[in-house]
Amino acid sequence: MSEKSIRVYKTFDVKEIKSHLLIYGDLTGSCANCSEMDIKLDATQCPSCQTEYKYIAFRNVKSNIPKLYKIMAERPNIQIIDHEDYQRTLGAQKAQDFLK
Repeated sequence: MSEKSIRVYKTFDVKEIKSHLLIYGDLTGSCANCSEMDIKLDATQCPSCQTEYKYIAFRNVKSNIPKLYKIMAERPNIQIIDHEDYQRTLGAQKAQDFLK
């Protein structure tokens, strides 16, 4: 049996995700909660605000596939989320909050 990754859709509270999200680029990451920069992929919590990372979003998944598989193997409790879905949902939430 050969295991492959496929997308799974699940509903989340975007505020919960933001408070525990590491956004990872090509070389380093940033904390979605406090915007701390230069965070390594293997960090379990933010060095600045001490939030525990439960989610990771890769800005460019295709260029980070090996890292994605490595993090999934080393930290099975971490959930990988789609960065574009996160950004779109966060933007919609901000607009909705603004119009209240």
